[in-house]
Order: sequence, then C-alpha cells, then structure tokens
Amino acid sequence: MPNKRKKLIILDGNSLLHRSWHAIPPLTTKDGTVVNAAYGFAMAVDKIIRDHHPEYMAVAWDLPGKTFRHKAVESYKATREKKPQELYDQIPICQEILNGFGIPSLSVEGFEADDVIGTISNMEDQQGFDTMIVTGDLDALQLVDDNTHVLTFVKGLSETKRYDPVAVIERYGFGPEKMIPFKAMKGDASDNISGVPGVGDKTAAGLLVHYGSLDEMFADFKKDDGNWKTFGVKEKLRDKLLAHEEVARESEMLVTIVCDVKLPFKISDAELPPPNKEELLDLYRSLEFHTLIRRMDGDVAPPPFEGEKVEGGETKKVGTKKAKIKVLKSLDEISNGSILSIFALTQAQDLFGATLAGVCLNDGKNTALVVNPKKKVIDQVLSLLSSAEMIIAHDYKALLHNLGVDPGALPKVPVFDTMLASYILQSGSRAYDFPTVASEVLSESFGELPENLLAEKDQLLFAKATAALSEIASILRKQMKDENAKNIFEEIEIPLASALYRMECAGIMLDAKFLGELSSVFEKEISRLTGEIHKLAGEDFNVNSPSQLAVVLFEKLKLQTKGIKKTKTGYSTAASELEKLQDAHEIIPLVSEYREIAKLKSTYVDALPVLMKSDGRVHTDFNQAVAATGRLSSSNPNLQNIPIRTDLGRQIRNAFIAPTGRVLVAADYSQIELRLAAVIAKDKAFINAFTEGADIHTATAAMMFGVKDDEVSKEQRRAAKAINFGVLYGMGPHSLAKGAGVSYADAKQYIAKYFEVHHELADYIAATKVKVRQEGYVETLLGRRRYLPIESGIPMMIAAAERMAVNMPIQGTAADIMKMALLEAEKMIDDKYDGKALMLLQVHDELVFEVDKDIVEEFDRDVKQVMEGVASYEVPLAVEVGHGDNWGEIK
Repeated sequence: MPNKRKKLIILDGNSLLHRSWHAIPPLTTKDGTVVNAAYGFAMAVDKIIRDHHPEYMAVAWDLPGKTFRHKAVESYKATREKKPQELYDQIPICQEILNGFGIPSLSVEGFEADDVIGTISNMEDQQGFDTMIVTGDLDALQLVDDNTHVLTFVKGLSETKRYDPVAVIERYGFGPEKMIPFKAMKGDASDNISGVPGVGDKTAAGLLVHYGSLDEMFADFKKDDGNWKTFGVKEKLRDKLLAHEEVARESEMLVTIVCDVKLPFKISDAELPPPNKEELLDLYRSLEFHTLIRRMDGDVAPPPFEGEKVEGGETKKVGTKKAKIKVLKSLDEISNGSILSIFALTQAQDLFGATLAGVCLNDGKNTALVVNPKKKVIDQVLSLLSSAEMIIAHDYKALLHNLGVDPGALPKVPVFDTMLASYILQSGSRAYDFPTVASEVLSESFGELPENLLAEKDQLLFAKATAALSEIASILRKQMKDENAKNIFEEIEIPLASALYRMECAGIMLDAKFLGELSSVFEKEISRLTGEIHKLAGEDFNVNSPSQLAVVLFEKLKLQTKGIKKTKTGYSTAASELEKLQDAHEIIPLVSEYREIAKLKSTYVDALPVLMKSDGRVHTDFNQAVAATGRLSSSNPNLQNIPIRTDLGRQIRNAFIAPTGRVLVAADYSQIELRLAAVIAKDKAFINAFTEGADIHTATAAMMFGVKDDEVSKEQRRAAKAINFGVLYGMGPHSLAKGAGVSYADAKQYIAKYFEVHHELADYIAATKVKVRQEGYVETLLGRRRYLPIESGIPMMIAAAERMAVNMPIQGTAADIMKMALLEAEKMIDDKYDGKALMLLQVHDELVFEVDKDIVEEFDRDVKQVMEGVASYEVPLAVEVGHGDNWGEIK
C-alpha cells in the first residue's frame, strides 16, 4: 500500500492580510492599537489548520521596496493605492502569531511573495507532497498541476474556490500551462500591466486554443503562410499583436512567477509542530482576541459525529415537554409543506470555506442538523423553506443573510420570528437573543448557544434550541393575541424584515476617493486647531488625552471647577462638562471643535472606505429590535448619526453617490412628530396651522407673543421652534434658555405662554402621566405598546418614565408610519419600477432610493403620493422629495 502523501500549505501572507483588512470592521485594543487585519489573519490561519490538517506550512511575504520587476518596468504596480499605515503595522503582529504556531515567514529581497511561493512549490515537486497554495491572486494558477492546487478567495474571506487542473480548464478553456501567455496578452490593470490593447479574455483564450506559448504564436504570425490563416485569426488581429510583440514580451516577464529564487529554506523547516499554546494565549490576551482565547483554551474540539443518527444522552426539559431529541444527519426526512423551525449558526468570524457552522430544521416530528453545510444542502434548505406552511425562526433577517438568499427570491410563506415577537411584547428590554427569550418564555435556563458545532454536546444543544422554537412561538403568539399586538407583528414587523434584508443587500455606493481627499482636509483642520489650542495652553500636550487636558484646563489655566464632575483621575473633560465652561475661556470652543472634527474623521471619513465591500458599496445593518419606540436603528456603519448641522458633517453625505445613469432620491416626512402631536393631543392651534399650510414655528410664535405672523422676530421664532421640538421630550426652562439663547426667566415665561396657546397639548401630557400610572403602558395610534417602570418608587426613574410615556405615542406612531411607508414604497417599486429603482436607506424620517435618471420625475411624484397616503388623519402628512447625484446635494 503506497504511503500517504503529506500535505504542504503555502499561504500568501500579504493577500490574506489585505483581505482581512477589508473583511473585518475597524477593531482596536483598549490602548488604541488597530488589530482588525491581524484578527482576521489569525482566525483564518487557525481555521486552515483545523480544516485541512497540514503536516507542513509556510507563509510568504512581500518586502517593502522595489523588486526586479519594478526595476525592469518603472510603471509596474505604479497605480496601486497605498493602504493606511495601520494595515502594514499589523504585519509584525501576524508574524508573531505565526511564530506561536511554528510556521515560518519567508521573503527574499528583490522578489515578491509569489516568487517565494513558486520556489517552494517547485522544491516540493520531487518530494512527494500535496501542496495547496492559499492566495487571493489568480496569478498563482500558473503553478497548478496534479500535486499543486490553489485555494483562492472569491468574496472577501468567506467564500473560496479550489483550483486543480480540471477547475482551471473549466474556467478558462485551457490548462494552467497557458496561464502565462494568457495574462501576458490581456494584461492586468491591478498591477498596471498593459498587455496588448484590445485583447481581452475572450480573444486571448481563443488564441491559446491553438498556441501553447507566445514564442509559438509569434513565430507563426511572422509567416505569411502560417497556420494563423487556417485557425481563422483575422489579419487585423495578427498585425496588432505583431505591432505589440515587445509589450506582450514585457508583460510575460512581469506575470511569470520565478520558481528558482535562492531561498535559505528546506521543506523540513516548514514541518508543523504543536502550537505553543502558552505563547499564543499571552499574545491573544494582549491583542484582546477573546474568541481565539476561548478556542485555544478548549484546544481542538472533536470532529462532528458520524453515523446515520445520533441520540442525546440526557433528557432535558424543553418548556413543558420532556424531549429526548433524535438528531438526523440528513434533511431528507424533513417533511415538505410543514411548519418548519430553523436555526442557522454562523461560526464566529467564519473566514474560510463554508460560512455556516451548521443548519438545523425541525418539522414537528424530525430534527435534522447538517454541520458545515455545502451549497447543495443550502439549496435543499431553501427549497424546504419555500414550500413550508410556515417558517419559525429567531431573527429571520439574520437567517436570510446566513443562508445567502437571493433578495429577489425570498420565500413567499408566512413567517413567525420569535425575536420580533418578543420585541413587540417587551419593547423596553434590549435583550432579545435566543437564550434570553427562551429563558423568559419557557421559564427555564436554556443556556448559551454554542460558538461552533464540533462537539456532539454542542450539536445536541443546537438541535434542542431548534426544536424549542415552535413551543416558544406558540406561547408568544397567544401573548400577542391577548395584547392586541398581532396586527403590528404580522402587517408591519414581519414583512419589514424581508424589506430590510433587501435594502441591506443593496447597500449604497460610496466615493472612497472623495473621502480620501476629505480626510486630508480634516487632517489639516485638526492640525490647525491643535496649534491654536497649544498656543492658548502655552504648551504642547495630547488634546485627545482627558487627563492631560484636565491638567491644562484646571491646573494651568485655573478654570473654575464648581459644578464640574469629578472622576477617579480628576475633573471630567467630557463634552457635557465642557459645555458648562463654554464662555470661561476661548480654548474651550476650540477643544469642542477639535473633538467634533476628530470624531467625524475617525468614525466616518476614515472608517467608511474600510467598510466598503468589493461592489463599491457600504451595506449597513438595520436593527429592527432595538429602539423601544419602534424606530429602526443602523449599525456597521451607523448611517443615521451622520451629523448634518455643520458644514463638515454635511460634506460626508456627499460621499454617498449614485452610479452612472442613476440619481439618489430622498423622501422626507416634514415635521411628522409635530403633526402627530396635533392629532394625538387634538390641539386646535396646531391642527389649524398645519391644515392651512402655515409655517408652524412662526404661527406658534405669533400666538405666544400676540403678534402677526409677519411681525414675528427671529428670536421669537427660535424660541417657539425650540419649544415645539422640545416640549414633547420634557424640556424645562433651563434647557430652553440654553437652546434658545434666552434667560431662565424668559424661558419660564415662554413655556407658560406656549401652554396657554396649546392647552390641549398640556392636557394630553397630564392625561398621559395619569394613564401610564393606571395601566403601566402607553401605545401608538396603531397599537404598539411600551410598558414603563412608573411604580419604581425612585423619583428620577419615575420622571424619566413619564417623559417616555408622553413621547412614545407620538414618536412610536411616526415610526409605525415610516415602516408602513417603507413597505408601500417597496411594493410600488416591485409593481412599477422593478429594475429601475432600489430602496437603499431609512434614516430618521427619510427614505433614500437609487433611481434611473430617465424616470426620476415620475418616481418623485409616485413616492410622495405613496408616503403621504399610508395614513389619514385630521392633519395631513407632508413629504418633501428631492434628488441629486449624491446624498449631500439633495435639497
């Protein structure tokens, strides 16, 4: 029996580092060290070892400086954009991690990582190894043969494809031996290799059907009676190639991987020892890689169970039932057309291979779990979901992402989402994860879901969680019926999950170049402010350091400390405390401005390009179960908090653009909360003003101060506006004085006058406080409830609960209307503008769309009509619509 061939993995270090940089959101340690790329790199290396069990492994790296290719052709890679220094600073961290695994890092001056990889793969050729090259660069396909395969990144780090000689032929129509002339003719824009002008993939591949190399091709082309005529090569193409022979030869040199670099390395140097757990744990602790720490502490878990069926060893109470779960390994016994409970577990930062750790289904009788499901299994899951009587899931939107469902082919069956049901019933809670919901609904401790499904006990727990979903759903369904929450759930929240999924998949296009230029502008402004602050302080110090700033303000400049909060390290320099010192010294406004610009730069200008995906778009997550009022929130990145009150803040919106041939459309509800306040409080002054189309703040000021509309001063209108927007949030005279720039006495008088005019609003506020004490909850016009801790006995909490009670029916109704508008807008697009318009964002009272230019005027009219028509009240809803090439220029 022949000896088993040993496995060698050669990893392209720079390729994996860059992929990790783009795949993992900005991640820093507590001391501010950027570690996102190193984290992704470590996760990938760990997974490669666990999944492929190589006996030998090495990592090739590029070195800074020019290679022989740069020296031969000055333009080589000249157009490559230099990445931020924070990326390159993570290379030593990655190499330190590799040291902990005992994996050598290899590089040679004057050569690229590809050349090191080619040399190592050539070395092993005579030594009986199976080699796998892991890279994102398809140039490595020229190295593929029967014993050397390439695992390349398809999308980010989550999708990969393995190339053996057959796979290369399937993709290109020829084998790996022709990859060099193919690349030489077509060129490579990413490396600034020009190739032959006008020769693309199809032409180059067609030529290589007949020719094995450039030498053979050009030799034939130089003969008037050559075979090129027989092959059907047009004379124009032949002449073009001959005219660019020198370019093709130069490109051939640039794309050819050198396989005989002098490398002080033997294959035995790459033999993989057991990892140095102590060294890696110390390193992971310093880098705060908690998932890897847990994984390393637990060592390598046993492989998934084998066999047709696995039976749980212990009996666990699930709700009111005793259940001994039998877990099937295949989905074949799951019934079509049944009520299906489903869980799909994404492994923490699953960077390689399958994105799912496992998918589990229960049809009421059988429970089936497939670990690390392949595409065939996922297709089977989608088929079962599409034919189901009902789908029961916990966070249906996340399930769609985990399964990679085509946004245009969502299952058209009823859905019950236990997370959303729990959110509707307990909107004041912020814990809607499955273990919490299961514990509350079933009155038992269910335990945390596993991070992976390698161990049999974790598979059993995951299967039991899936089986429990139907009972949880049954209990929650009854509770919603009892509380009249069924309509909100079925008509708004459930269809909204699918709509938001489509929006998240669509994303919005980002102008990274513009943000790069804006970053430089911000950097100059930060530098200018730093200089001015240092000058006023009389010394250089770190403006970002709260402790150093406190020393400057309170010790050197001797600013007053009365009323300033004190922390363990000294007086606070938080924004709220600096506001108290706004007029105490000219350094304070400069520090506030510095902080604002620095935050904008780090949070948006520099972070957004990192979050941009390969499609050139940013894909935010819409959080459906966060805000107690029913409003949506946004994260990764948060696109709802981009400031628009300052010029610099507004400039960031200019980076969100429409692709060629399209424009962005923004449709914004005008003063919706004030309109709903008028409706809910039955406030005649408001109702009349809105019905007549008056400027609401001017009308309020005129009635407060007893003057005509055209006699209202700017100060009076500003005071009225501050009260109009603030009174529903419990604004008192102190806040009004500050917001309107008036004295405390004047602010107190303004509020008294305001409630004389809007006495129905005052009555509503008083009645709501009584109602919430009696019933313990308030609700929107559509029946969404919020329970409040009004009987806590703690004065501060009672006051806060009363403010929430007054505001929630108004803000919550506005949220309900926005969600209905979003669903109606989606329906309008599907019915009339399919393929011509996309809904991209929901931000506060605004929906943002991407629309073909030739239909934008019609679309503007339609979306305005749809949004204004979702609800009919005594005060009409009003929507302002505008469009432009970028979000910032829309008026």
